[in-house]
Amino acid sequence: MTDQADAGASSVGDLSIVEVRVLGCLVEKQATTPDSYPLTINSLRNACNQSTSRDPVMALTEFEIEQALTGLRQRRLTRTVHSTSNRATKFRHVMDDVLQLDPAETALVSVLMLRGPQTVGELKTRSERQHQFDSVDTVGDVLARLASRPEPLVVRLERQPGQKDARWVHLLGEHAVSVANASVPDADPTVADGDAYGTATAEFYDLLATDMWDDFGLQLLDLLDGVDPSAGPIVDVGAGTGVGLPAIRAAVPGVRVFAIEPSRAMRAALHARLHDTAELADITTVSPTTLGATRLPARASALVASAVLGHLTDSERRQLWRYIADCLPVGAPAVVGVLPPDHPIDLEPVCYHRRRVGEYTYEGWQSGSVIDERMMSWTLGYRVLDSDGGLVAEYQATAPWRCDSVAALGDEIGEFGLSLTEHTDCVVIRRLER
Repeated sequence: MTDQADAGASSVGDLSIVEVRVLGCLVEKQATTPDSYPLTINSLRNACNQSTSRDPVMALTEFEIEQALTGLRQRRLTRTVHSTSNRATKFRHVMDDVLQLDPAETALVSVLMLRGPQTVGELKTRSERQHQFDSVDTVGDVLARLASRPEPLVVRLERQPGQKDARWVHLLGEHAVSVANASVPDADPTVADGDAYGTATAEFYDLLATDMWDDFGLQLLDLLDGVDPSAGPIVDVGAGTGVGLPAIRAAVPGVRVFAIEPSRAMRAALHARLHDTAELADITTVSPTTLGATRLPARASALVASAVLGHLTDSERRQLWRYIADCLPVGAPAVVGVLPPDHPIDLEPVCYHRRRVGEYTYEGWQSGSVIDERMMSWTLGYRVLDSDGGLVAEYQATAPWRCDSVAALGDEIGEFGLSLTEHTDCVVIRRLER
């Protein structure tokens, strides 16, 4: 992104409700009425005050619209168009350039700006005049991509009582952000930063959630046996706090690791681990982006995705299978965690681990609820108790999770020329001989 774009994007999250409406109308009219675009003040006022396809309905004055345009120009989101053949000044947007949006992303953001929180199905229908989506799943993939940016543009709201489907809202304006936070009980502010687990999980992960590596690390010694480090790095998808890096290094001496971790909070712990362990720092490259936004190595010797598959979007999953098929040597292992449950269930809160540190006891809790036939809303809770059992602090982090069975996963990867073998809490996926 250019310096000019960065300057515009830096304050884009605090747009006023009028600025959001004006910008959304410019985007919409460019796509739906190109012959009359760019827009004059009068035509822009008519677009803003439409009684249909707008939520809320407004009655803006030309003065209010001019003020909004001034604010948008200061953020470099709009341009003024002067014409020698027409006295009227016109206005156009450059939101897609400033925020680096493709046509599908631009369409969804503008519809959210104009019509408020909406379900995936509503967005598919309402964006058709701007962009044709193949399916509802495609819309979901684009929304997930927008939500997983370092500075997210949308966020998924928790499904409320009486609602069949969850809704999405844009994060370009203060009003929209307040709607998002008000819709999520005890909202974790890190969710608005695209951090699915939140700082709470990163804070307590090494204390409460690393026992799995006692067994999984030993499995890696066998599963990664025979990997040739000269073929490329091992790609670690969802490296988290880096707790698995020593096991990878022990399993394949001399290998380099390309670690992908989009969570800023998790990366803070990961970088601290690398700072304290020179041997790991020497071999580990950390990509601070989602899988979908990562420039992956051209070749890799193996791949590890220990507890991340359920967080990936459909497009990221396809990207992962294609990468294994195209960039790993024939027969090289891709070790992918497959965690229970294999189908969505409602799960009452249960304490999965308790640990005493000093005078305090730390507890990890988990619960879940069904979103649809393949997705769950998974909540991790953390409690800090004093020596008398009194509650010192309590935190929660909620994220959507796709449930996978081994059989369904085998069907999914088949079209990519891949096969799998099942192991304890994981599968090993390999590229077949072509």
